Formats: sequence, C-alpha cells, structure tokens
Amino acid sequence: MAMSHELYLSALALALTLPDTCGKAEYPNEDYNAVRYKNWCSQYVITDRCDSPYGQDMPYLNEEIIYSLRNCLLHQSTPNVEQSKIHEVRCKVDKFELVITGEDGANGDLSMVAYGKDMNIVRRELKVPISHLCYILCTAAEGYYKKNKEKFDFIKYSIEDDRPNTFL
Repeated sequence: MAMSHELYLSALALALTLPDTCGKAEYPNEDYNAVRYKNWCSQYVITDRCDSPYGQDMPYLNEEIIYSLRNCLLHQSTPNVEQSKIHEVRCKVDKFELVITGEDGANGDLSMVAYGKDMNIVRRELKVPISHLCYILCTAAEGYYKKNKEKFDFIKYSIEDDRPNTFL
C-alpha cells in the first residue's frame, strides 16, 4: 500500500524489518540479531543472486548490503550502505543508489565496475530499484510465514483503541 501511494522510503523501511521478524522465527536461539537477519536473507531472499552473469568482479545485492541499508535507514534515516560493514570484497561498493522506477523499470539491481590501469578495479557501483527490493523481501517473508506459521508464536501484543467513537 505504501508503494502504491508513492511512499517509497516508508515502504522500504517496513520491508527491511521483515527479515528481523522472520529471522527470529527461524533462528530463535541465536542471540545476535545481525546473524539472524543475514542468515535469513541469505537462505530465503538472495539464494541465487551471487552468480552474476557479468563476472566475478560485479557487486550484487547480498545479505550484508541489505542489513547495512536496514541499519542506515532505520537508525540514521539515511538510505545508504556503509562500505566498512561489507565483508565480501566485490560487494564493497563505492556508490550505492536507490532508484524509483516506473512500472516498466528494471526488475533487479544494476551494477557497474570501473577498471583502471592493469585492469585493477577502481570503482564499484550498485543501483537497486526500491520496488524490486521491497518485492523480494515481502515475497520471501510471505512465503516463509505461510510455511512456518507455528514459528511465530513469540509475537504477542495487545493494542487498544482508546479514541472516542465519532459518528456523523
């Protein structure tokens, strides 16, 4: 619904929280949220994403980039990634960019590598359509939940609406 109202960062922020919940369900005994989050993304969201058809130098959307984006957006209100938090060399991007696309826009991430003298990599870039990232996170979470509803018994809450009823 947020995407349909062009609330792109709100949609992304909400989608980026789904692996937190699903990771807790899948790895209930893991104390570290980062480990749960990245493991769940690796297992359920990006299982086939590292085999770039463009070669082994190209960055791709991996679990560390998604987790870094989550942290930057939710804790600093900055939709970016921290290169220092990425361990996989080919995913240490010099420039990360989110893209708002039309309905006929790209369906996946776009990566670029610039080579310098002696074919040494001098720059890596990754562009990720917000709609695509939201789609893959939401689809993975929905599929996981449908198959594993019993694992979500840790979610217990109560919300009471104390607003007075207003009738016209």
